[in-house]
Amino acid sequence: MTMARTILGEVFVAILAFAAIYAAVSPILQPITFPRIQIPWFTDQANMVREQYSLVKDTNVSQNVNLVDLNITVKFGGVYIVFSDDAQIAFKAVFQHTRETAELDASRFEDGNKLQVNVQGETGSLNLTLGRNYQYNGSLSVRLGGLVMTLGQNANISKFAVQAKYFGGALLTIKSGASFEQIDMNIDVGGVQLNIDAQNVARNGIIKANVNIGGLSMGVQVDTAQIGVSLESTVDIGGNSVNHEGFIGSVSATHCSVKTLGYNSAANKIDVNANVGLGGVTLQQAIQQLAGFET
Repeated sequence: MTMARTILGEVFVAILAFAAIYAAVSPILQPITFPRIQIPWFTDQANMVREQYSLVKDTNVSQNVNLVDLNITVKFGGVYIVFSDDAQIAFKAVFQHTRETAELDASRFEDGNKLQVNVQGETGSLNLTLGRNYQYNGSLSVRLGGLVMTLGQNANISKFAVQAKYFGGALLTIKSGASFEQIDMNIDVGGVQLNIDAQNVARNGIIKANVNIGGLSMGVQVDTAQIGVSLESTVDIGGNSVNHEGFIGSVSATHCSVKTLGYNSAANKIDVNANVGLGGVTLQQAIQQLAGFET
Protein backbone atom coordinates (compact mmCIF):
# COMPACT_ATOMS: atom_id res chain seq x y z
CA MET A 1 0.00 0.00 0.00
CA THR A 2 1.53 3.27 -1.10
CA MET A 3 2.14 6.24 1.10
CA ALA A 4 -0.51 8.05 -0.93
CA ARG A 5 -3.00 5.70 0.67
CA THR A 6 -1.78 6.28 4.21
CA ILE A 7 -3.17 9.81 4.40
CA LEU A 8 -0.34 11.26 6.45
CA GLY A 9 2.90 12.29 4.81
CA GLU A 10 1.53 14.03 1.73
CA VAL A 11 -2.04 14.94 2.60
CA PHE A 12 -3.74 16.07 5.75
CA VAL A 13 -7.51 15.93 5.41
CA ALA A 14 -8.03 18.61 8.04
CA ILE A 15 -7.07 21.20 5.40
CA LEU A 16 -10.61 20.72 4.06
CA ALA A 17 -11.73 23.34 6.54
CA PHE A 18 -9.92 26.22 4.87
CA ALA A 19 -11.34 25.49 1.42
CA ALA A 20 -14.84 24.98 2.76
CA ILE A 21 -14.87 28.21 4.73
CA TYR A 22 -13.41 30.09 1.77
CA ALA A 23 -16.25 28.83 -0.42
CA ALA A 24 -18.81 29.87 2.16
CA VAL A 25 -17.71 33.47 2.38
CA SER A 26 -17.16 33.96 -1.36
CA PRO A 27 -19.76 36.15 -3.07
CA ILE A 28 -20.61 33.25 -5.39
CA LEU A 29 -19.97 29.73 -4.19
CA GLN A 30 -17.56 27.79 -6.37
CA PRO A 31 -16.78 24.05 -6.33
CA ILE A 32 -14.50 23.43 -3.38
CA THR A 33 -10.97 22.27 -4.13
CA PHE A 34 -8.48 21.13 -1.58
CA PRO A 35 -4.82 22.15 -1.40
CA ARG A 36 -1.92 19.90 -0.47
CA ILE A 37 0.04 20.08 2.75
CA GLN A 38 3.15 18.34 4.03
CA ILE A 39 3.60 17.09 7.57
CA PRO A 40 7.39 16.93 7.98
CA TRP A 41 7.52 14.54 10.94
CA PHE A 42 5.72 11.84 8.91
CA THR A 43 7.97 12.02 5.85
CA ASP A 44 11.07 10.46 7.45
CA GLN A 45 10.56 6.84 6.39
CA ALA A 46 13.66 5.65 8.26
CA ASN A 47 11.95 6.59 11.52
CA MET A 48 8.62 4.89 10.72
CA VAL A 49 7.32 1.67 12.30
CA ARG A 50 4.76 -0.55 10.55
CA GLU A 51 2.48 -2.75 12.68
CA GLN A 52 -0.10 -5.26 11.42
CA TYR A 53 -3.14 -6.78 13.12
CA SER A 54 -5.29 -9.33 11.25
CA LEU A 55 -8.47 -11.27 11.96
CA VAL A 56 -9.07 -14.10 9.47
CA LYS A 57 -11.80 -16.71 9.18
CA ASP A 58 -10.80 -20.18 10.43
CA THR A 59 -7.52 -18.76 11.78
CA ASN A 60 -8.59 -16.51 14.64
CA VAL A 61 -12.25 -15.90 13.70
CA SER A 62 -14.86 -18.67 13.90
CA GLN A 63 -17.11 -19.71 11.02
CA ASN A 64 -20.17 -18.53 12.96
CA VAL A 65 -19.25 -14.85 12.65
CA ASN A 66 -20.98 -12.79 9.95
CA LEU A 67 -21.34 -9.44 11.74
CA VAL A 68 -18.38 -7.22 12.67
CA ASP A 69 -18.77 -4.27 15.03
CA LEU A 70 -15.89 -1.78 14.84
CA ASN A 71 -14.70 0.74 17.41
CA ILE A 72 -11.80 2.61 15.76
CA THR A 73 -10.01 5.67 17.14
CA VAL A 74 -6.90 7.57 16.05
CA LYS A 75 -6.10 10.61 18.17
CA PHE A 76 -3.88 12.41 15.66
CA GLY A 77 -3.53 11.17 12.12
CA GLY A 78 -5.74 9.41 9.65
CA VAL A 79 -7.79 6.33 8.84
CA TYR A 80 -8.05 4.82 5.35
CA ILE A 81 -10.67 2.11 4.70
CA VAL A 82 -11.04 -0.20 1.70
CA PHE A 83 -13.05 -3.37 1.10
CA SER A 84 -11.39 -6.49 -0.27
CA ASP A 85 -12.81 -9.35 -2.36
CA ASP A 86 -11.02 -11.77 -0.01
CA ALA A 87 -13.80 -13.79 1.66
CA GLN A 88 -11.54 -14.84 4.54
CA ILE A 89 -10.65 -11.37 5.83
CA ALA A 90 -12.78 -10.09 8.68
CA PHE A 91 -10.43 -7.25 9.63
CA LYS A 92 -6.92 -6.17 8.80
CA ALA A 93 -5.13 -3.13 10.19
CA VAL A 94 -1.76 -1.69 9.19
CA PHE A 95 -0.59 1.12 11.46
CA GLN A 96 2.34 3.36 10.57
CA HIS A 97 3.81 5.65 13.18
CA THR A 98 7.12 7.07 14.32
CA ARG A 99 9.33 5.09 16.68
CA GLU A 100 8.73 7.63 19.44
CA THR A 101 4.93 7.27 19.45
CA ALA A 102 2.75 4.60 21.04
CA GLU A 103 2.00 1.24 19.42
CA LEU A 104 -1.44 0.18 18.20
CA ASP A 105 -3.82 -0.98 20.92
CA ALA A 106 -6.10 -3.71 19.50
CA SER A 107 -8.52 -6.22 21.01
CA ARG A 108 -11.33 -8.49 19.83
CA PHE A 109 -14.25 -10.39 21.32
CA GLU A 110 -16.64 -12.93 19.79
CA ASP A 111 -20.24 -13.34 20.88
CA GLY A 112 -22.17 -15.84 18.76
CA ASN A 113 -22.25 -14.53 15.19
CA LYS A 114 -20.83 -11.13 16.17
CA LEU A 115 -17.19 -10.03 16.32
CA GLN A 116 -16.34 -6.89 18.30
CA VAL A 117 -13.08 -5.20 17.23
CA ASN A 118 -11.55 -2.35 19.23
CA VAL A 119 -8.54 -0.49 17.83
CA GLN A 120 -6.89 2.68 19.11
CA GLY A 121 -3.87 4.51 17.75
CA GLU A 122 -2.26 7.54 19.32
CA THR A 123 -0.46 9.22 16.39
CA GLY A 124 -0.08 7.77 12.93
CA SER A 125 -1.74 6.42 9.81
CA LEU A 126 -4.16 3.50 10.09
CA ASN A 127 -5.00 1.52 6.95
CA LEU A 128 -7.98 -0.82 7.34
CA THR A 129 -9.04 -3.63 5.00
CA LEU A 130 -12.49 -5.17 5.44
CA GLY A 131 -13.80 -8.33 3.73
CA ARG A 132 -16.70 -8.99 1.41
CA ASN A 133 -18.33 -11.79 3.43
CA TYR A 134 -19.12 -9.76 6.54
CA GLN A 135 -21.60 -7.05 7.44
CA TYR A 136 -20.03 -4.09 9.27
CA ASN A 137 -21.24 -1.63 11.83
CA GLY A 138 -19.58 0.74 14.26
CA SER A 139 -17.75 3.99 14.90
CA LEU A 140 -14.67 5.54 13.27
CA SER A 141 -13.15 8.52 15.02
CA VAL A 142 -10.20 10.88 14.73
CA ARG A 143 -9.64 13.76 17.11
CA LEU A 144 -7.32 15.70 14.83
CA GLY A 145 -6.93 14.44 11.25
CA GLY A 146 -9.01 12.75 8.61
CA LEU A 147 -10.71 9.66 7.26
CA VAL A 148 -10.88 8.25 3.73
CA MET A 149 -13.33 5.49 2.83
CA THR A 150 -14.09 3.87 -0.53
CA LEU A 151 -17.23 1.73 -0.90
CA GLY A 152 -17.48 -0.58 -3.90
CA GLN A 153 -19.03 -3.94 -4.72
CA ASN A 154 -17.38 -5.64 -1.73
CA ALA A 155 -18.75 -3.19 0.84
CA ASN A 156 -21.60 -4.27 3.11
CA ILE A 157 -22.32 -1.71 5.83
CA SER A 158 -25.22 -1.48 8.22
CA LYS A 159 -24.30 1.82 9.90
CA PHE A 160 -21.04 3.73 10.32
CA ALA A 161 -20.64 6.76 12.57
CA VAL A 162 -17.66 8.87 11.43
CA GLN A 163 -16.30 11.70 13.56
CA ALA A 164 -13.55 14.29 13.38
CA LYS A 165 -13.80 15.57 16.93
CA TYR A 166 -11.72 18.75 16.90
CA PHE A 167 -10.36 19.55 13.45
CA GLY A 168 -10.34 17.39 10.33
CA GLY A 169 -12.37 15.97 7.53
CA ALA A 170 -13.67 12.97 5.63
CA LEU A 171 -13.47 11.80 2.02
CA LEU A 172 -16.18 9.27 1.09
CA THR A 173 -16.38 7.66 -2.36
CA ILE A 174 -19.34 5.51 -3.47
CA LYS A 175 -18.62 3.12 -6.34
CA SER A 176 -20.82 0.64 -8.26
CA GLY A 177 -22.24 -2.25 -6.27
CA ALA A 178 -21.83 -0.68 -2.84
CA SER A 179 -24.23 -1.77 -0.12
CA PHE A 180 -24.75 0.54 2.84
CA GLU A 181 -27.70 1.52 4.97
CA GLN A 182 -26.49 4.65 6.74
CA ILE A 183 -23.31 6.67 7.18
CA ASP A 184 -23.25 9.54 9.67
CA MET A 185 -20.39 12.05 9.53
CA ASN A 186 -19.87 14.63 12.26
CA ILE A 187 -17.15 17.26 11.82
CA ASP A 188 -16.44 20.00 14.31
CA VAL A 189 -14.12 22.17 12.21
CA GLY A 190 -13.31 20.86 8.74
CA GLY A 191 -15.17 19.39 5.83
CA VAL A 192 -16.63 16.45 3.94
CA GLN A 193 -15.88 15.53 0.33
CA LEU A 194 -18.43 13.11 -1.10
CA ASN A 195 -18.00 11.43 -4.48
CA ILE A 196 -20.87 9.33 -5.85
CA ASP A 197 -19.58 7.72 -9.04
CA ALA A 198 -21.56 4.55 -9.71
CA GLN A 199 -23.76 2.72 -12.21
CA ASN A 200 -25.71 0.92 -9.47
CA VAL A 201 -25.86 0.29 -5.73
CA ALA A 202 -27.18 -2.77 -3.91
CA ARG A 203 -29.76 -0.98 -1.76
CA ASN A 204 -31.04 2.38 -0.57
CA GLY A 205 -28.56 4.36 1.51
CA ILE A 206 -28.58 7.50 3.66
CA ILE A 207 -25.60 9.81 4.21
CA LYS A 208 -25.81 12.42 6.96
CA ALA A 209 -23.19 15.14 7.33
CA ASN A 210 -23.09 17.61 10.19
CA VAL A 211 -20.35 20.26 10.06
CA ASN A 212 -20.11 23.05 12.62
CA ILE A 213 -17.52 25.14 10.77
CA GLY A 214 -16.55 24.11 7.24
CA GLY A 215 -18.60 22.49 4.55
CA LEU A 216 -19.62 19.70 2.20
CA SER A 217 -18.42 19.31 -1.38
CA MET A 218 -20.40 16.74 -3.37
CA GLY A 219 -19.80 15.32 -6.85
CA VAL A 220 -22.35 13.05 -8.55
CA GLN A 221 -21.93 10.93 -11.67
CA VAL A 222 -24.53 8.13 -11.74
CA ASP A 223 -26.81 6.14 -14.02
CA THR A 224 -30.02 7.94 -13.04
CA ALA A 225 -32.19 4.98 -14.13
CA GLN A 226 -30.48 2.88 -11.47
CA ILE A 227 -29.60 5.42 -8.78
CA GLY A 228 -31.65 8.35 -7.57
CA VAL A 229 -29.72 10.95 -5.57
CA SER A 230 -31.18 13.68 -3.37
CA LEU A 231 -29.57 16.49 -1.39
CA GLU A 232 -31.26 18.25 1.49
CA SER A 233 -28.97 20.81 3.08
CA THR A 234 -29.20 23.72 5.46
CA VAL A 235 -26.55 26.38 6.11
CA ASP A 236 -26.81 28.81 8.99
CA ILE A 237 -24.17 31.30 7.81
CA GLY A 238 -22.73 30.83 4.31
CA GLY A 239 -24.49 29.39 1.29
CA ASN A 240 -25.54 26.51 -0.98
CA SER A 241 -24.47 26.10 -4.59
CA VAL A 242 -25.76 23.60 -7.18
CA ASN A 243 -24.01 23.40 -10.53
CA HIS A 244 -25.36 20.13 -11.92
CA GLU A 245 -27.94 20.04 -14.73
CA GLY A 246 -29.03 16.52 -13.71
CA PHE A 247 -30.72 17.87 -10.55
CA ILE A 248 -33.97 19.77 -10.09
CA GLY A 249 -35.42 21.50 -7.04
CA SER A 250 -34.96 24.65 -5.01
CA VAL A 251 -31.75 26.33 -3.82
CA SER A 252 -31.27 29.32 -1.55
CA ALA A 253 -28.44 30.58 0.63
CA THR A 254 -29.80 28.78 3.67
CA HIS A 255 -31.58 25.75 2.21
CA CYS A 256 -31.21 23.33 -0.66
CA SER A 257 -33.65 20.60 -1.72
CA VAL A 258 -32.78 18.90 -5.02
CA LYS A 259 -33.12 15.48 -6.65
CA THR A 260 -31.91 13.79 -9.81
CA LEU A 261 -34.36 13.94 -12.72
CA GLY A 262 -35.22 10.24 -12.49
CA TYR A 263 -35.25 10.02 -8.70
CA ASN A 264 -38.76 8.62 -8.21
CA SER A 265 -38.35 5.76 -10.69
CA ALA A 266 -34.74 4.84 -9.89
CA ALA A 267 -34.08 1.29 -8.73
CA ASN A 268 -32.25 2.44 -5.56
CA LYS A 269 -31.66 5.78 -3.91
CA ILE A 270 -28.90 7.63 -2.07
CA ASP A 271 -30.21 10.43 0.12
CA VAL A 272 -27.77 13.02 1.44
CA ASN A 273 -28.70 15.25 4.38
CA ALA A 274 -26.24 18.00 5.33
CA ASN A 275 -26.30 20.58 8.09
CA VAL A 276 -23.61 23.27 8.17
CA GLY A 277 -23.22 26.01 10.74
CA LEU A 278 -20.65 28.40 9.29
CA GLY A 279 -19.59 27.36 5.80
CA GLY A 280 -21.02 26.11 2.55
CA VAL A 281 -22.42 23.22 0.52
CA THR A 282 -21.58 22.65 -3.15
CA LEU A 283 -22.98 20.09 -5.59
CA GLN A 284 -21.51 19.51 -9.04
CA GLN A 285 -21.00 16.71 -11.54
CA ALA A 286 -17.39 16.04 -10.61
CA ILE A 287 -14.98 17.41 -8.05
CA GLN A 288 -11.24 17.42 -8.00
CA GLN A 289 -9.73 14.41 -6.23
CA LEU A 290 -7.68 15.31 -3.20
CA ALA A 291 -4.00 15.44 -4.14
CA GLY A 292 -2.10 12.46 -2.80
CA PHE A 293 -5.10 10.12 -2.52
CA GLU A 294 -5.59 7.00 -4.59
CA THR A 295 -8.80 4.99 -4.70
